[in-house]
This record gives sequence, structure tokens and C-alpha cells, in this order.
Amino acid sequence: MEIRKLIKNEQGIAFPMAMIVMAILSALMAAFAVLATSEPQIAANHMGSTQARALAESGLERALWALTAGENPTPPSGALVSSGSPNYTIAMVAPYDGSQEVSVGAGSFKVNVADGAQPNIKIVTAVGFVPNATNPIAVKKIVAKVTRIKWIDPQCGLCAGGEQPPGASTDVKVGGSASINATQSAQGKTPAGHFCSGVTPTSPVASTGTAHVNGSPGLYTPPGYSASPSPCPSGANCGVTFPSGMLLSDTDMATLKAMAMAKGTYYKGLPPWNGGVPPTNGLIFIDTPSGQPLTQALVTSDPTQAVTLDIHSNGTWSGWLVVAGSIDISGNVNMSGLIYAQNDVTLHGSGSGGFTGAVISTNRVDTSSTNVGDEGDVGNAPIAYDCPAVRNGGGTLSQNWFVMPGTYQETSGATLP
Repeated sequence: MEIRKLIKNEQGIAFPMAMIVMAILSALMAAFAVLATSEPQIAANHMGSTQARALAESGLERALWALTAGENPTPPSGALVSSGSPNYTIAMVAPYDGSQEVSVGAGSFKVNVADGAQPNIKIVTAVGFVPNATNPIAVKKIVAKVTRIKWIDPQCGLCAGGEQPPGASTDVKVGGSASINATQSAQGKTPAGHFCSGVTPTSPVASTGTAHVNGSPGLYTPPGYSASPSPCPSGANCGVTFPSGMLLSDTDMATLKAMAMAKGTYYKGLPPWNGGVPPTNGLIFIDTPSGQPLTQALVTSDPTQAVTLDIHSNGTWSGWLVVAGSIDISGNVNMSGLIYAQNDVTLHGSGSGGFTGAVISTNRVDTSSTNVGDEGDVGNAPIAYDCPAVRNGGGTLSQNWFVMPGTYQETSGATLP
């Protein structure tokens, strides 16, 4: 009897349980109904945000195109035309001053291009709007620094100067049967030089200090060459002050380092191929072993930071070889582009090899000699001055503007500078 009574009493639970289940189901149905109603709006907001970001990136791409196209001999309409060289001031006109809204597809963008810390650096701010800047439902803003490989206009085929302190004196030695040609005609086995528009070298060899010749080197002078007072040898200029545009600043070095890292051609300290020829054309950056900028203080505290890259083999190479240290080149190596050492350069015993472009050493940590044509070597070290080859790395380096690594950022707001 008691068992039947318990079961009878439990029969009253069914109704409350059914009500609870119904309430839960009703709540779920309401939630799904609300979600179904708001989902299109959420999707629309997400699409608008994506479109606004794409439009802002279109503004950035437009600025990169305008800067690059503006350096053409006959720039197209809409380009940012330079006043005469990529390293000079560019007049910012609409739409690149942020005053004009440019319609593209589902929306529009505004873009502002401003000067950076150096002539070959610009700051681009681009804002994308959906559907327009007047009544936007989505806005995205991008800020980035853009740059191009600095156009170095070398004054000489071989240039040497003390960089720190600025203008510190240095010596250049040219010996053996070395040949440095700064003319536009071939001189014996040394090819003809090539000039950039508006750029004429001042001499085959130039030094912030003195220059010396030994043996019978050939120094072939360009039009308008003006000899320095004796004892500076004929064909050289001594006591020269090089323009800053011909040298790579620490900012330039940092940009080149980042580019080389991205391409896999950056080496901290001497590379595995030291003693041979660079395995790839293009930009190659040899850094100090610590990765710190080369300074006298760094080398004084740790002499191992002063590295010397040795290239001694047969082969060909084109590009920019930038070394935070010294370079020693010998053997039958044919190279084209720019050799840039922040300390010393020695070219000797090159046999049938040679160099087309320019060689620059800045003697950053000492004032020891830059040598071409080792007195102990019979061989020669021919250099043909070639400004176009310097600018484009012998045809291996892009001349386009690009976003500096690590500077692209998405920020809030819609205002332009």
C-alpha cells in the first residue's frame, strides 16, 4: 500500500517538468530568432570592415605607384613627380595631400603622403570608407613608412673617406697596374664608364685625405676634371668632402639590413661562403657579429667586431655588397653594382676580373688605407665607373618604393595629417 502511495504522489511532478522544458525550448527559440535577425547585420558589419581595410590598402598602393611612376623619364598622369631626383623634395598634390576622396568600388579612400626623416622615406596615411567619407558605416586607417633603395650618385669610381668623426682624413693607395676609368670610353681592357642623367663623376679616385700611386696605375679622368694641388697625384682628388647623399646613414643601413633579412641574404658576422664569391645576386648585408652598428667604441671594447669579408675565387656577381666592416677582394672575380664597406676596401691581384660600378669605403673606425692594386701582386684591379649599375645593383635591385619592414600599422580614427 505504501509503495502505491509513493508512486501516486510522484505523478504530480510531470506537469512542472513539462513547463520547465517548454520554457527552455521557448527561450532557445527566441534566442535563435534574435540571432537570425541580427546575423545579416553582423555579416554586413564584418564585410564593411573588410572592405574599408581593403580600400585603405588601395590608398597605400596608390601612393607607392605614384612615387615609383613619378621617377620615370616621362611620368604618367597622376604620378608624384620628383623635382629632379628621387632624393629631392616631391610636391604633394591632390589626391596625395589628403584633400580628395577617391571612389573605388564599394567605397572610397583618402591618402596623405608626407616627408619622412630622409628624402627617400615618406609617411603614408590612408583611410578607407564604406560607402563614403560623408556617411561612413565602416572606416579603417593605415599608417606606414615607405622607402626606396637610396639612389647613390658616386662622385668617383673609388671613394674613400673618414665617416666618424665626419670628414676624418683617410688615405687611398693605388698601385700595380690597376686601372680606374671614369670616362665614357673604354681604356685598354677596362670597359667604358656610364653616367647617370645629370650626374658626372669628378675623378676616378677621391679621398677625404690623401691619395698615393705606386707602379703604373691608369687613372682616366672624366670631363671637367680639376686636379687637386700637389702632392695629390694626377687623376685623383684629395681633401674631398663627400655629400651625405653619397653615403649610407644608420637609418639606410637599418633598412637594408631588414631587406636582406627578408630575402635571406643577411649575415651576422662572416658568412659560410667567406673566401669565395657571393652565392646569389642582389643585396647582401654583412653585419657585425653582434648585430650592433659599427662604431669605434664597439671595436675598442671588442676587436672581434671588426670583420673583414674575403672574396677570393673565380666567378661573377651583381648587386649591392654592404659590409659593416672591411672587404678584401682578389682573384678572377667580375662584379657589378656597389661595393660599400664601412671600414676598408682592398682590391688586388684580380687577374682577368674587374668591377663595374663604384667602390666606397667610409673608414668608420680608423683611417687606414683603402688599397687598389697590391704592390706585391702583378695582376690588376680594373674599375669602370658606372652610375646606373650602382643605382640598380647591376640590374638586380628593384627601383620601386615599398613599405619599410615593421612600419605597417592599423590605427583608429579617420583623420589625415
